[in-house]
Amino acid sequence: MLIAGAALLAMAALPLASCTSSRRVRNIVRTDLFSINYGVAEDQAALASGGEERFDVVMREGIFHILNGTGRKVMKLSSYGDLLALLYDPAVSPAPRLDKADAQRAPGASAAQGRYAAPVNFLSPGRIAVDSAQTIYVADRMAASARVFDQQTGSWCDSSVRRFGTQGSELPPLGQEGPGGTPFPSILSVDTMENDSLAIVSASDALVLIHHFGKAGNLLSVLRLARDNLPVPETLGATSAAKPGRRIHANIEGIQATSRGTDFEVALKMDYYREDFAAGGEVSSGTEYVGSWIYRLDGQSGAEKGSVAIAPGGADVDIPQLIGISGGLYYLLSGGRGLGAESSMLQLTDAAGKAQARYRMEFPVGTREVMALKVSAKGQVYALLGTSDSIKVVWWDYH
Repeated sequence: MLIAGAALLAMAALPLASCTSSRRVRNIVRTDLFSINYGVAEDQAALASGGEERFDVVMREGIFHILNGTGRKVMKLSSYGDLLALLYDPAVSPAPRLDKADAQRAPGASAAQGRYAAPVNFLSPGRIAVDSAQTIYVADRMAASARVFDQQTGSWCDSSVRRFGTQGSELPPLGQEGPGGTPFPSILSVDTMENDSLAIVSASDALVLIHHFGKAGNLLSVLRLARDNLPVPETLGATSAAKPGRRIHANIEGIQATSRGTDFEVALKMDYYREDFAAGGEVSSGTEYVGSWIYRLDGQSGAEKGSVAIAPGGADVDIPQLIGISGGLYYLLSGGRGLGAESSMLQLTDAAGKAQARYRMEFPVGTREVMALKVSAKGQVYALLGTSDSIKVVWWDYH
């Protein structure tokens, strides 16, 4: 679900709500893998002339798939930056220089030395996932004529998840019921699980939807979360007769899904704000951040499986972001999300809310923004970092 000037990140440990024996902050080694220049060539990334950039990245076993929304393409690259495959839209990208025939490629694709380039008519690609078989999943918008109004979500639905298999061959796109199903509302994230199942998070003004699909695209479950009925910790309370001049606002900052075997679990990273009212409850006197929690839910029934406080409230708290889950640990990132930031703080927190380790992650000199930052299934943090003349692909390894 993707992240003006930021102050330098302090070396002090992030003050969390729970006590911990691990307060020492350690630097971790960053490896600058390769860079992608700006442009429209097959191995370059296009930038928008105005507005927010759309980049996403996923890394599995050292292979990177980078989605360039503005350039309407997906690049598959080795950890050395070698272009291995390309999904590109001929309407915005010139013909790639992969022109040797390959009998196994998709219709219209070209390949050379085991590589391939397949033309695709993208509209507005925004999120990407890849499974262990290198099937590529891309969240894309559909033509205006294909959109439908969903009474349950109260919104227009015009997004689907497109699937690309061997040599870029396209499979039927996924809708809410499975292949060829009803379009989704706005898609926030697409992620493959350890067992190669797929989680798609989409949202409208009223609902957040979490669809879980099997490897073949069969629908396994749907979890619907009403925005006006999100969990609130008892310690914070909500509007009641005893406190008529106070209201707690719950905001979903991030959603991470995990699946192993038949078990499917959803982690909600919730931020809470208290709004106080004066003059008989009619005039707001302002809002205040009062803390963050992680709720674990059964992905099928929505039943709560546990919750933990991860950050206290206060005006000066740097609110952490949940960027991933690996090895039973929550990966929490604070700082480094503003333009010109030089570092971020990474904290690994267990299910009891105790910090197991804290690391300072330094960015390369010249970094202007964090375009995408994720955690691999094996716990490696990797990122796309924008500079003035290129995108740097890096990873940090604390093992």
